[in-house]
Amino acid sequence: MELLPVKQAIATPVFDPFQYAVELPHEIVLHPLGFQMQLKTNSREIIQATEESWGGFPALFTDKSIELRVAVSDDRQAPCPSTLVWRAQRNLLTLISDQNNFAICDLHTGFAFSWLAPATARSHDFFRYYYLDTIVQVLLWQTHLTRVHASCVARNGRGVLLCGASGAGKSCLAYACARRGWSFITDESTALVRGSSERMALGKPRQMHFRETAAGILPELDGRLAAPNAVGKISIEVHTADLPAIQTAFQCRIASVVFLNRQAGAPAHLVPISAQDAFDRLDSDLPLFEEPVHEEHRASLRNVLQAGAFELRYSGLDEAVNALEPLVR
Repeated sequence: MELLPVKQAIATPVFDPFQYAVELPHEIVLHPLGFQMQLKTNSREIIQATEESWGGFPALFTDKSIELRVAVSDDRQAPCPSTLVWRAQRNLLTLISDQNNFAICDLHTGFAFSWLAPATARSHDFFRYYYLDTIVQVLLWQTHLTRVHASCVARNGRGVLLCGASGAGKSCLAYACARRGWSFITDESTALVRGSSERMALGKPRQMHFRETAAGILPELDGRLAAPNAVGKISIEVHTADLPAIQTAFQCRIASVVFLNRQAGAPAHLVPISAQDAFDRLDSDLPLFEEPVHEEHRASLRNVLQAGAFELRYSGLDEAVNALEPLVR
C-alpha cells in the first residue's frame, strides 16, 4: 500500500489586533491596604515600583481581591507623560495620558489593564502616583473603602483624623505626634472601612511627605533632598524605616475627627463643632461616584463623625500635640 506524503504544518500568524497574546511573565501578589492584589506585567520596573508602594502590607481582609495587568510596550521613543485625565461612566473608568499610556478599570469586578511606554515604567514616581496607586484605591473605594483627605495618628488604641486643606499642617502635626510616641498611620489620604462599627481606618505608614518649607519647622528635615513630586510640587519624602524612633501602624480605630486651623500666635485649643458642620466639610471633598455607592461613602463619613468632631486652632506643633492628648487618653 502506497503511503501518501504527510503535509508539513505551516505556522500561520494569529490575528491579534487587541494584543491579547502579549506575554506578562512577571507576577507579584501584595496586600495594599490589607486587600489581596495580583499584578502581572512584562516589566521588572513595574514590579519594583509596585513593591515600593505596597510591599510589606499585611493581609487584613479576605472578602475582596483585585487584579492588575500592566503591559509595557517596546516603543523606546515614547516619552513619559506629565498629566492624566480621568473619565468614568457606570462601571468603567479610564485613565488616559496619551495614546501610549492609558488604563481601563472595571469597578465592578476589581480588574484593571494598563498599557504604558518604557519611559513611564522607569519613572516610578509617575507610575505609582498617577496609575498604580490611583487604580488600587479607586477599585477599593468602589466596594469597601471611603477616602478622607486627612492624616491619621493613634495612641492608646485611639485614632485621630487630622483634616484640613493643603497647607493646614497635617503632615507636620502627624510627624510631631509620632515624635511624641503616637503611632503614625498616614499623612496624605486615610481610608475608612465602610460599614465598620469600630470606625476602622487604614493608611500608608511607610512614607511621610512634607512641603519644602517644613524644614524650617522641623529641623531634623534640614538637609534632606527636596525634589518635584509626580504632580510637580516640591516635596520631601521620608521613609519611616529611616526614623527608628517613629512607631507606625497600618490601621486604627478612629476616636475623634479634628479639623486644623493654623493661626499665627494662637494658643492651641480644641473647639467642638457640630456633626453637620463636620460632615459638610468632609463631604465637599468626597469624589463623586454613581449611586448607591456615593451614598454609601456619605454614610461612612456620618459613621466616623459619631466619634466627635473638633477644630484645632493652633500655632506651635508642641502645643497642638498637647491639645490633642485628651482625645486619646
